[in-house]
Parts: sequence; structure tokens; C-alpha cells
Amino acid sequence: MTSHGTSSGREHPDAVIVGAGIIGLFVAYTLAKRGMKVLVLERKTPGSGSSTRNGGGVRSQWGTATNIALSVMSQPYWAEFEQRLGMDVGLRQIGYLFLAATDDDLQSLRRQVDMQHEFGVRSEILKPNDIEARWPSLRGLAAAGASFCGTDGFVNQHRVIHAMVRAVEACGVTIQCGVDVTGMDATTAHITAVRTTTGTIPTEVVVNCAGAWAPDLAEPLGAYLPIRSRRVQLVLARPITPLPLDLPWLIDAHHGVHIRQDADGRAQLGGFTGRDETVDANDFNHDADAEWIDAVLRGVQQHLGIQVDRDSVIDSWAGLYPSTPDQHPIIDRTDAGMVVVGGFAGAGLMHAPAAGLLAAELIVDGRISSIDAAALSLARFSRPMESIEQTGF
Repeated sequence: MTSHGTSSGREHPDAVIVGAGIIGLFVAYTLAKRGMKVLVLERKTPGSGSSTRNGGGVRSQWGTATNIALSVMSQPYWAEFEQRLGMDVGLRQIGYLFLAATDDDLQSLRRQVDMQHEFGVRSEILKPNDIEARWPSLRGLAAAGASFCGTDGFVNQHRVIHAMVRAVEACGVTIQCGVDVTGMDATTAHITAVRTTTGTIPTEVVVNCAGAWAPDLAEPLGAYLPIRSRRVQLVLARPITPLPLDLPWLIDAHHGVHIRQDADGRAQLGGFTGRDETVDANDFNHDADAEWIDAVLRGVQQHLGIQVDRDSVIDSWAGLYPSTPDQHPIIDRTDAGMVVVGGFAGAGLMHAPAAGLLAAELIVDGRISSIDAAALSLARFSRPMESIEQTGF
């Protein structure tokens, strides 16, 4: 049912979603389940933005109430994905182990775990001897302690995109690829149509799920979205000694490196390694930098005790974290009537189910009720940030 420039499914849809990334697909799915006729416009192919250029992480260990709540809303979808949507997306709940380099880091993790417990997340604080007892291969690791949640893990993001395309099409949604949005017709506070490279589509609901390109889509309507494109890099390699199958995703946020197991003895490594780069979403290097690869391999060996040689690198890539100042997403309606669902700061994959549910509340019910709507609003940027997420990596 996915079309390429035809007029199928375009006649007066109830909602037009711009962007067929993971957020756009989940929004389309929930709106269709709520009875709306939905058209998704994608200028390339589903997931071709940053939805498949990430680490596949799914976790509940966050440092702010907003992101914890979004994870708790999303977690049942990931745990039951195959039962709900009929496809195995490779969920592996190996757990995330956030390592504390200092006592101050450990105190921060304690505060976060206390907050996570308020939402029912079964995270815990581990002492150094607890870490060694559970994972003998980590014996001798220089850490003041850690936080751990066994239900955290990762999925195969490519399978997720494939599954969601199939699911939305089964709900009657049309996905039209190879289409650029060139403008919109609007009154003072009401959109009436979307103009595209293949024609004009009358609609009263436009949902901006364009990811890093969301600000460009909103700007002609007079809406400023404070979303910057943070470039993130990942590398796939084969450690000299294969990682134990029970080893969790190791995150050393203090030194900016992390590593997790992958399939067939491979491992995925990443981290900002002290560098947080803002780039032009339309013009950036999609390949990981050679010097960054060297730095992250050194960091993983030095701080996590895992040796990965340079000549064992299999693949590497770079994607974007569309990020707001507080590292929380925007799910709100602009003054011109555009619904914005974006700015997830690298958590778009794991929080996509919640994004779909909340967007449907806003569009169908008229307001968000399952979470504090103010924490996701555009208005929050006009006042000092109350909480800023600092556990991204």
C-alpha cells in the first residue's frame, strides 16, 4: 500500500503526518486506531532519517520525571511488540549498567533511582562488590558503584521500522514516499491544506514528525522550534574476547563511552567522548570520524577494560539527536495549528509508543491527559528550565 507519487489515499485525509520515521509511524498507527483517515508523507523512504541510525536502545533509567514517564508508557509496547504487531523485533533485555566514576556520580544515580521507583521502575543501586558478583568479567573495574535495570535493553531498529510500516498499512494508512512538502495553506490559526511536489492535499490536521527537519517545516508558519541537530556516532566491531552473553549495556557517562553486545560476537560502541557537535541536518557526514573511532576504542579499553582493536571494526555511522534545551520532546500545537511531535534527543525510538499515544490524545481528545502536558509544551521554553535530562549518551 506504500505509494510513490500517486494520488492513492490523498483525498481529504483527516490528518497528514510529515515524516515516516519511527515517531511518524507510531503517531499514524495510534491515530488510525482511533478511527482517523491518515496520510503519511515521506521525502525518501520510511526510517531513512535517524530512526535507523541509532543504537536501538530501550530503557527506563532516566534522570527526569518526564522521560521516565515516557519510558513507562512505552515499555509495554516493547515487551509485547510481537504479540501486538506480529513481528519479532529482536528485543534483548540485557539491562543497562550506568557506572559511577565518583561518589558524587553515585549520589546522582541514587537520586535518579529513587525517582524511577516512584514510577514503578525496578532499578537498583549496586556497590562495586555487587557488580563483580553479578558479572565476574567486570572484576577490577574502577567504579564507585552503578545503577542497573534488568528490563532495559535494545531492539533491532530496522525490524521496528519494517513492522510499523506493515502495521500502519494494515490499519488503512497510506504512506507516500518521494514527496516533499513545499508549503501549507493556512488562516490565522488553522491549516487548510498541505502543498507538495505532487499536488495539494486538503486537510485540517498536520503533524510535524520531521525529526531534525521539524524546525524547517514549522518556520514558514511563524513557529520557532528550539531543536538542534546533535551528531552522534556509533561503531560496530568485534572485541578480542567476546562479551559474556549476560553482560549488560555498559555506560560510563563520566568519560563519555559505552558498549553493548550485538549479534554473532560483535559489539556496538559509542559515546560523545567529550564532544557534543551541532550540525546542519541537511549537510553532515553520515560516516563516523576516524579520530572518533580511535578515541572511543581507547576509552572503552581504558575505562571499561574491554579491548577492541582498530582492525576489527566492521561498520560505523553517524546520525542525529534532534534535541531541545531541556532534552525533553515537544508534543504540542503551534499557534498556526500545526501539531509538533519531535525533539526527542536520541530517545525517539524508545519513546515512540508514548509519542503516538500522547499525540492521539492531543488531536482526537483535544488535550494530553496521560502526562503533564506542560512538560511537553512549546510555552515551557519561555521560562527557566525546571529540569534538564543529563543521562543521554
